[in-house]
Amino acid sequence: MYNCNDCLLENYAKVKKILNALILLLFILCNFKGYCQDIHLESIQEIIEVKDDSSFTNNVSIHFKKSDERRFYPIFYDTELEKVSDIKLFIKKRKREKPIYIKKIYEEDAKLEYITSKKIKYVMIPADKEIKLSYSVSCKELMYFSSLPFFSYNQLDTLNYKIKVPENFELVYNTIYKESIPYYKIDSTKTETSSVWNIKVVPQKVEPDPFQFFGVYKNMRNPLMRIIVTPDSYKNRPTNYINDWYSEKVASKKGLNYQVKQKIDQLTANIKDPSEITNIIYNYVKNNFKYVAIEVGMGAFIPTHANAVYLNKEGDCKDLSNFLSEALRYKGISSDIALAATFDHISDCDFPSLSSANHVIAVAYLNGKVVLLDPTDSIHREGTPVESLQDRNILIVSSKGGVFHNVKSFTPEENTILYQLELKEDKTSINGTFKTTYKGISGNFLRRRIKGKNQKELLDFGNVFYEEIFRNQSISNLELFNDSEKIECKGNVSINSKSFDDGESKYLFIDFLPRIIEIENRETLIEGINLANPFHKKVRAKIRINEPIKDFDPITYDYQEEGIKLSVIIKPVSKSEIECNYDFILSHVYLEKEKVSKINEILKSFKKIINEPIILKKQKS
Repeated sequence: MYNCNDCLLENYAKVKKILNALILLLFILCNFKGYCQDIHLESIQEIIEVKDDSSFTNNVSIHFKKSDERRFYPIFYDTELEKVSDIKLFIKKRKREKPIYIKKIYEEDAKLEYITSKKIKYVMIPADKEIKLSYSVSCKELMYFSSLPFFSYNQLDTLNYKIKVPENFELVYNTIYKESIPYYKIDSTKTETSSVWNIKVVPQKVEPDPFQFFGVYKNMRNPLMRIIVTPDSYKNRPTNYINDWYSEKVASKKGLNYQVKQKIDQLTANIKDPSEITNIIYNYVKNNFKYVAIEVGMGAFIPTHANAVYLNKEGDCKDLSNFLSEALRYKGISSDIALAATFDHISDCDFPSLSSANHVIAVAYLNGKVVLLDPTDSIHREGTPVESLQDRNILIVSSKGGVFHNVKSFTPEENTILYQLELKEDKTSINGTFKTTYKGISGNFLRRRIKGKNQKELLDFGNVFYEEIFRNQSISNLELFNDSEKIECKGNVSINSKSFDDGESKYLFIDFLPRIIEIENRETLIEGINLANPFHKKVRAKIRINEPIKDFDPITYDYQEEGIKLSVIIKPVSKSEIECNYDFILSHVYLEKEKVSKINEILKSFKKIINEPIILKKQKS
């Protein structure tokens, strides 16, 4: 499964290779064999028919508006689960449709190194005519019918879905971001043998992202209907159905051989405390198994056998979590695996549908508590929330029938960032020391960047990082300390061209103060950005002036909204010292439009404050 915590940083080269391949694929789609894609579709209709044997078919009809150029339309499908058939083209003449011969259907594997089982069929759409393309997709796995997108990568006037469900099945659905759909209508009818759902929408137009062609909806907030079709025996119990279905699929991937048990016994020899055993096995998996694979289809959810994962010392989130859970069970610790949705997934995992999840973790039950374990997050600590799942839900798959569990977020008070600056004005510069302390997981972004670096690499990185934090001022004698509880950094800072003198007054610029949000160096944030953690940032800067100054009224700024607060105070401490302090509190992780606009207002105000000189009148002798 794609969206695991550390893969973007720890496997940067690998992910870059994936992205490059997908971008190339997107280029192919937009410019296949020299023809430019500029598709305006009149309508798409999909008639989805659920079969009594738990398979389903989807009969698709696409109406193309007339175009001056030929176009190639891609049909993506999963070779392990789906079969595409009956591809036909028709010329539309008023109410009549005349079949036309398809000279060739181009086909190629979309199987990149880390995406398996996908193929694409390209159908050439003739120019200068209104064309209808129809085809059928049959699928043997009903759980694969898990969503209906209400958005389109092409210009599309109307999108129609018709779903036929036999009387011995029940369709359950939930639509997210419905308010962004220009037009939406749904109705259903029931006969003696089936129920029929008719859905008509004017879809939201979105810009295509390479991953989206494979159902990986990353950093999207677009309308989608999440679906699960259950047998009548699970009527009104969709969560139990997905739980039992997944448990059955995973059952054949469990069990440990003698070699694995021997290794686990060796790791935990003479240790009796369940928490300590859990921590040892958890860290063993995080530190000795490599994250690999990006898969779609059922391969995104069904793990490799636990013994194979151990043998190869690699896997993705579902593989590593299943192995970890099995290892804990072997040592007598109750454990399950759970479906989850990370912060950048299109939906939360609060509805029993495969489209609701993009991640798998393990959970252990220790001292009556649910303990989250994410073996793909190398810096996660047992007993704390998983960083990428804060304020999200997970579906714990268990013998109890499936339970949704809310992952609590860290509080700003748990994630403090403290900057302490002791500075002194000289004739041409301001020099001094700084000390920075990151508590909780406020420093996780640094932990990820410095992981695996030797001492020289660590200091080289730290110098570059803090020079940027202090807005291109000079850093020296840097020391950095990292443990599980906090990160501390201290060093010297030299600040130039920030103090000016006209004889009567000093003009002090404080635009070197550390920026409010460290993980983003842009001046304004954009909608949908993830700031990783709630935090409380405190900056305490003392500046000793080289001449006596007159007292002055404190300069203050206060802004407070729900979950956001900034307080700034610049004040005299004595005739030769001033303090420049600020506190910024952020309780949000994912920034939607309204939150972004408020934070950008704060950033703008803060910039104005620190860009204006502090006028310090000299104390006359």
